[in-house]
Order: sequence, then structure tokens, then C-alpha cells
Amino acid sequence: MENIKILDCTLRDGGYINEWNFETQQIQSILNLLIKSNIDFIELGFLTKEKNKNQTALFDNFDDINKITSDFSKEKLCLMVEFSKFPIDEIIKYSIIKNIRVIFKKQNTKEALLYCEKLVQNDFKVFINPTYINEYSNNEIIDLINKINNTNPYCLSIVDTLGMLNEKNIKKLYLSIDNNLNPDINIGFHAHDNLGLAFLNAQVLIDLTKKRNLIIDSSIFGMGRGAGNIQSELLAKYLNDNYKTNYDIISILKAIRNEIEPIYNKTPWGATMPFYLAAIHQCHPDYAKYLTKENLPLDKIDFILKNIPKEKRTTFDINYIHQ
Repeated sequence: MENIKILDCTLRDGGYINEWNFETQQIQSILNLLIKSNIDFIELGFLTKEKNKNQTALFDNFDDINKITSDFSKEKLCLMVEFSKFPIDEIIKYSIIKNIRVIFKKQNTKEALLYCEKLVQNDFKVFINPTYINEYSNNEIIDLINKINNTNPYCLSIVDTLGMLNEKNIKKLYLSIDNNLNPDINIGFHAHDNLGLAFLNAQVLIDLTKKRNLIIDSSIFGMGRGAGNIQSELLAKYLNDNYKTNYDIISILKAIRNEIEPIYNKTPWGATMPFYLAAIHQCHPDYAKYLTKENLPLDKIDFILKNIPKEKRTTFDINYIHQ
């Protein structure tokens, strides 16, 4: 199915598991195997001025990116940036990677879209990723789409940050966007699996998609924050089996065996009851992660999460949760 694309975000979202401490060889091996697998887009990591020395999938300059990717075509590669954490002029001047994914919260929409617009004007393919999509009312979604139509990006993504959307939510949201978004703008989907619904929701969107391109985020072995993401190997096989795509599954499995399993064996991820509770109470998954490390019983974790004030829920505050 030519209008369904996969965007692998292992090196970026997966970085929440190992604090982006991939070795350069690991990054290059993962890139090589994902390119062999025919995955459509590959996210290299975050652009940010906030990084430590060993965080090789966080980039505070473009020289490091160019060294890592010197032997690779840049056409499929993407970088993600939180608009306030990296100077746009540096991207415009130095980036040879033209696929830029911009994330922002609802309260920063105006400034973030100006950032996106400037990138579009300088011939970048801009993926707009408004986080915590569950916080938007229907009217706010329509208002956002009208603003995005004026920006004219490459893609607008449905970002289920908390992994809490179900089939009913996702259908309503997609149809609202599809009916109002300019027809030449792609729709993306980024999901976390805290309720075990990420892959099912992707299948719902695939069934709904007709003419417009749909770009689904996934990661190798589901490596990602909270319960993780849609698994690239499962999504690729599903599309091969049902829509006559040609993803090379063995290359993805080699990436799991060679590069991802050793990380998993040291720091596992996946569905847990605390992540499930975090999704139910619309809380940042790091709250659940923190409370799990405190060895609290589930009823205590549930009590604490449901009593976190609404304004505190979507941004992890370690001092607050400790108190």
C-alpha cells in the first residue's frame, strides 16, 4: 500500500531507555539494517543544546551528525527538535538532513508554528508533532488545523503521548483532521503502548486511510518510553501480509538480535501495571516509573497518580512526586 509509510524512531524514542547512550557503531549498524529493511523514514535522534558527553543520539551540533551519517543517504533520515531547545538558524545553515520533526505543547503553539513556518520556507520537510493530543478539544483541533494549513508542513502527527487513545477516540480524531487538513499534507501517528492499544489503533488508521499518506511511527522491538512503541517488525509484517509492501523483516530482526536485545536485557521496557495506571489517570509515564522504583503496591500507586493535580500530570516533576 503505497500511501502507508513507516517511520522508525528507535534511536530517538528508544533513547529514553538508555539515556541516548548508543555507541556510534550501534547507531550505524541500526541505520544500515533499517535501510536494508526498506523502512521509509529513520529518526536519528534529538537536536538539543541539553546533552551530556556520552549521549550520542542527542546532537548539539551538525559536525557529529555528519560524521555518523557520512556513509548514508540522507533522504530517509529525520531529526526531532523541541522548538525551544535548538536555534533554528543553525538548522537552516548547517543541516543536510531535511526531514525535521518539531514537537511542542499546546501552550506553545504560536511560537512553535512560527518556527515550523521558517523551516518550511527554507525547503525543509517539516513534521509537526503537537504532544498530548488528548488535551485538545474538538474546537481546538480545528483551530490547530487551520493554523497548520497556513504553515503547509509535510506532515501533521497524531501524538498519543500518554498511550491512552482507544478505537473510538482515534477514529473521531483522524476523521476530524482528515476532513479539515489540506489534502497534500500527510498525517502521522505516534503512539505509546501503555494500554496495549498502539498497534490496534495503527490498524484502525490504516483502514480509514484512503488517498492521503499515513506515516506511522514505530521502533525496533518497541523500544521507547513508558511501555514502548509499536514494534517495527510487527508493523512491517502486517503491511507485507495485508497490503503487499516489501519490508525486509530479517534485517529488522538482525537489528533486534545484534543491537537491541543487549539493551533490553540490561534495561527492559514494555507493558506494566503502573504504566497502565499512568495512562488511565493521564499522567506522564515517568511518574509510574518513579513510583515503581519506590516498591509501592499498586493500590498506593493508583491513589497517588489519581491525586496528582491536573496541571502537574503531563510534565514529570521529580521533586513534586518525591514530596
